[in-house]
Amino acid sequence: MSGLNEEYIISHFSEAIENGCIQPYFQPIFRSFTEKICASEALARWIDPVYGLLSPALFIPVLERYGMIYELDMAIVRQTCAFYRHLQDIGLPVHSFTVNLSRYDFTEPDFFERVIASTREFRVPPESLKLEITESIMLEDMEAFKRVFNLFHGAGFSVWMDDFGSGYSSLNTLQNYDFSTLKFDLLFLRTFSEKSRQVLAAMINMAKALRIHTICEGVETKEQVLFLRSMGCEALQGFHFSRPLSREQFISLLREDPERSESLADYDYWDKIGLFNFLSTAPLTDYHENDEACELGNASWYDRGTPLALLEVKPNSVSHVYASRTYLDRIRQLGYPSLDELEHRFNDHISDHYLMMKRLVTDAVSNQTVQRVDYMNNGVSYRLRARCLAKEEGKAMLALQLRTFQTEKEAHASEEMLQYGNALFSTCELVSVIYPDRDSSERIYSRESILSYASVGKLRESFQRFCSSEIHPDDQERYRRFSDLDSLDERLESGFIQSFFRMTSSAVWRSIRISRMPSDKERVYLYTIQALPDQEMRNLDTFVREHPNWA
Repeated sequence: MSGLNEEYIISHFSEAIENGCIQPYFQPIFRSFTEKICASEALARWIDPVYGLLSPALFIPVLERYGMIYELDMAIVRQTCAFYRHLQDIGLPVHSFTVNLSRYDFTEPDFFERVIASTREFRVPPESLKLEITESIMLEDMEAFKRVFNLFHGAGFSVWMDDFGSGYSSLNTLQNYDFSTLKFDLLFLRTFSEKSRQVLAAMINMAKALRIHTICEGVETKEQVLFLRSMGCEALQGFHFSRPLSREQFISLLREDPERSESLADYDYWDKIGLFNFLSTAPLTDYHENDEACELGNASWYDRGTPLALLEVKPNSVSHVYASRTYLDRIRQLGYPSLDELEHRFNDHISDHYLMMKRLVTDAVSNQTVQRVDYMNNGVSYRLRARCLAKEEGKAMLALQLRTFQTEKEAHASEEMLQYGNALFSTCELVSVIYPDRDSSERIYSRESILSYASVGKLRESFQRFCSSEIHPDDQERYRRFSDLDSLDERLESGFIQSFFRMTSSAVWRSIRISRMPSDKERVYLYTIQALPDQEMRNLDTFVREHPNWA
């Protein structure tokens, strides 16, 4: 631009601020899974009456050199707060904006007070104005920075580290400061090589392990979107979604599609979901995979990947928000050709194990703990674990982890089990087929609460271990007589035997039942453990008190 020099920028800066020639443009930040606007970054733009739109690369370095950048940053903060209030007043609420701060801001004695004054003047909650800083800020005067950082943090502001990974001591700063969000440098995506993907995945994994939110800027292609989403990066920004917009353009975008922006409730909902670590080796719990393999004895994994999905649950429906490739492979293995088919069968209540799934989902949402079921479908044994990540009025988000195992197919037993179907799995905590002549068993279904029952190994030894670890000491002798396999046929005159036992882990009563199953080749029995209604448990407690020698 001929004639544009440092002197012009310096001499016209104050006038440009006063006349509104310097103003924020807003580049939306999009939630990776919903592609709704979750925040917008305010970027300084100078629209000069002589030279037109000036690049920030021209005027910001000049303002920094001459000590004028502080006034620019304060003007952008104030105008952003004013725009937030305007949107609220006209019914186009956007939950939050981010503003960029210079290292020079932290040396100004009234910096904190001026930001607070702007938020109070325009009634902007602290959580709605995010402060973006770069690592270089901390290297100038660490004591001054720490003092001001703590003031903002204590007042409820979120501080983001921008361009994370571009400095030399990024890891050290994470130890010393409570950053809420890491924003990854777009340089990692410019080549989008295998190495850059690995580095980015490692940084996302680290951030999630530290309970820090993640955003990636500079997103320009669908390929990048899919990769970042699969890594669990929660928010994306870049020309693929939107260029920086003037205030008028931003308002037009929201008016054309009011649902494009997250509500405050949805922002909090997705903020909780965003901390879920897709890259962890144990995403739902802190268990070690080796322990899992030991519990399963000789069962071998079909897949060593992580079959993960996010399932949104509403009162009358479920829908997958995300599913990894491995998860899709596993559901096809279980007989579901697609996610749509699986959701259709669940939502229309036509799945063979609808009630089992419904109970898992309900327990995960209500108990806020990891829930697990072991089941068999299409001749394949699998384990499904679920954890509720967040819930709000009318919906909840579950993380699902699905594992499948190779097992010996017991076709006749599986057929019989499917005939029992929904009635069994809606109330049972364990369903197993036992084969006394082989001294073995096959677990078909189990709840997380039944952990010590083994599905592999010798049946008699399994009964003994279960008795010692799960049955109340006062009931153990009764359980040994009840589960005696040698006398079982004599006691099955009516086709089944049933009794009640107290479980050590839960200190409540359970009904245990052994039923004869049809088989021409060998003795086959169905072994179930079932929960009891509260009133029935109270009656049993009363009975035991009145008959202490009950045997």
